[in-house]
Amino acid sequence: MNPRGLAIAALAVLLLVMVAWWSLERRDAVTAPSAGLMLPELAARTDALERIELRVAGGRTAVDLVRVDGEWRMPARTGWPANQRRIGDALRLLAEARRIEAKTADPARWSRLGLEDVAAEDAKGAELVLSGGGDPLRVVIGGNHPSLGGSYVRVGADPQAWLLDADIEPAREPALWLDRRLVDIPVARVARVRIAATGARPFELVRADDGFGLDGLPPQALGNPDAAMATAGFAEPLQLEDVAADDGEPAPTLIADIATVDGIDLTVTAWRQDDITWARLSANFDAARAQAWLAQGGAADADSRLATLRLQVEGWQERWQGRRFRLPAQKAELLWRTREEYLADRR
Repeated sequence: MNPRGLAIAALAVLLLVMVAWWSLERRDAVTAPSAGLMLPELAARTDALERIELRVAGGRTAVDLVRVDGEWRMPARTGWPANQRRIGDALRLLAEARRIEAKTADPARWSRLGLEDVAAEDAKGAELVLSGGGDPLRVVIGGNHPSLGGSYVRVGADPQAWLLDADIEPAREPALWLDRRLVDIPVARVARVRIAATGARPFELVRADDGFGLDGLPPQALGNPDAAMATAGFAEPLQLEDVAADDGEPAPTLIADIATVDGIDLTVTAWRQDDITWARLSANFDAARAQAWLAQGGAADADSRLATLRLQVEGWQERWQGRRFRLPAQKAELLWRTREEYLADRR
């Protein structure tokens, strides 16, 4: 073939390649899924959401959050308030998460990304269901990209799997969604602490100078005065690890009474169960003691402060009624410390 013929043939091949490329691009533009926000409608519906469910293997509900009078609560945890800030942050993350790379749309390959149907007993992923303000929004959340990060997801009934630009996997442990706040009584307001445990000698820690003495002994007589101060600060603040309904059983094996200078009496009745400390809380208000303290300080707004303290105690009582609380291990250790341990290595 002469040079002119070769040039014509080459041009023809090039034209065929260009036509094929254009055809593929046109087809992909029509059929390929598009990137963008994972849930473009969520931002406008956030305030209308009424329920958030997280379902795991076997279709079991691991976390259930319900909005009651504008506040997220946890029905499976006696209706205790949820962590409002954490939920708000999680919803913002979901609303802002973007699909950046399309993955498989073949159901047979979902399991490689942890995106199989959560009804399966061996499902590795989780399904998030957001209800309220319209049809429920459903997202199956699988694993994360091993090097880039970001979660693999499927949205609704769409078989297409996606890689996101963010890790959106929610915590599966219900306790992690709880509002952990129980009570906050600054140690500066504590006057004394009385502790009585089954099989141990009761004792009393009383404020003296800048610390707390033990049964009439000054702080300097204790092996470690800081230990007494730490126990007096048991409720500054006190947070829960978990909460459950309480029927009054079992009987407590420890009772701790914390009295403040401004009339608050906090009672903690506790027991151990499988090395975990559970407790019931109650509070009373001694108006006479509070009035004496306020008068001593010459408070001009004594009546207002008395009313505030009374309402605070009533609020605590309502919040704690019928519930038991799992205490953090470090806080529980303060309660179980014996009189002898305070006196150990006495100076």
